[in-house]
Amino acid sequence: MGEYAVHRLVAVHQQLDEAEPGYVLVAGDSQAELQSPSERICGAPIVNIGVSGATAAVYAGMLPELEFPVRASAAILTIGTNDLIGKKNPLAPDVADRFGQEVGSIVARLKTVSDRVVVTAVPPLGRALADEFEAKAVAAYSERIEALCARIGCLYADPFSELRDGDTGFGRPGVNRNGLHLTRYRPVLRNLAATLCPHAASAP
Repeated sequence: MGEYAVHRLVAVHQQLDEAEPGYVLVAGDSQAELQSPSERICGAPIVNIGVSGATAAVYAGMLPELEFPVRASAAILTIGTNDLIGKKNPLAPDVADRFGQEVGSIVARLKTVSDRVVVTAVPPLGRALADEFEAKAVAAYSERIEALCARIGCLYADPFSELRDGDTGFGRPGVNRNGLHLTRYRPVLRNLAATLCPHAASAP
């Protein structure tokens, strides 16, 4: 575990200790951490336990260290961006299989703290990262997540669909701020609210 993750877990523990009943848990890598905890989803407060830089394996290893004094009304997981680095050969069958296994471990843990677990598709990449990341793995890993949820009982959602440049794995122009992260995260939360509470007037 990196130094940043160690310090980040201090804040995560604090948020969990002060969580209000009915909160929505936001979990995963930086794509999750960048969701503002000041936002609400479906009228519920957010507890953000995202950790920037985490791969699926790293995050699966971190979750057992966390305690959840209060159950979440829902848990949303976004993971996979850091698993797409080209030198990791993410499209190799054994590597992709391990990714699926690690995501399955994360979901199993989240299901112990919430009856509703949503796992998102992998967000699109910026074209500036074409030489460093394997863009084709965005769709491949998202499909694995969808199949996993169908098999083990989580809800799959793609709140990034309108941001994608077709099936290239890249975002449309202006979608990515630095190649890796999105320019705006609030619309993503709005799309997730449509999945969690499609009839709620309080959806952001």
